[in-house]
Amino acid sequence: MSDLLLVIGVGVITYASRVALLAKHRPVPKGGIGRFLDVFPLALFVAIAATGLLAPEGDPAVTPGLAAAAGGIIGAALFRRSLVGILSLGAAVFHLTRLVIS
Repeated sequence: MSDLLLVIGVGVITYASRVALLAKHRPVPKGGIGRFLDVFPLALFVAIAATGLLAPEGDPAVTPGLAAAAGGIIGAALFRRSLVGILSLGAAVFHLTRLVIS
């Protein structure tokens, strides 16, 4: 099997598993699970972006990663419960900051 077919196959399986869970509308859970789902998109974005926030010396650095985290936090305030909205705003701020800095 070629590397391209392997990458395409893994991509199709990954995408299909995500779509299968999102395709059917389900009511929002109540209680602890509902509260967890309210903050999960923000927590997930922060976990993804955290690796780019610190400079090698361990001091905070003004980087596109830091701007993306700020964009994600603002996105969480604007688009509650929308992972797509949070990640889109974070990515947009990241790319705009990268254009301005370089």
